[in-house]
Amino acid sequence: MNQILNDMSDSKKDKDKDPCWKNYEQVGMKEKDGKQVPNCVPKNNSSSSSKKKS
Repeated sequence: MNQILNDMSDSKKDKDKDPCWKNYEQVGMKEKDGKQVPNCVPKNNSSSSSKKKS
């Protein structure tokens, strides 16, 4: 039983380190409902969107 609790706490620690979903990355913070939250964008779009020319 203790092993199960330890495994659950380890997985929670991993989630705390990366607030974004799989294949998403944090590119700063944004305001939502008056609170600061992570701004997560798809990994393949985050670098290309800043390099686009108009």
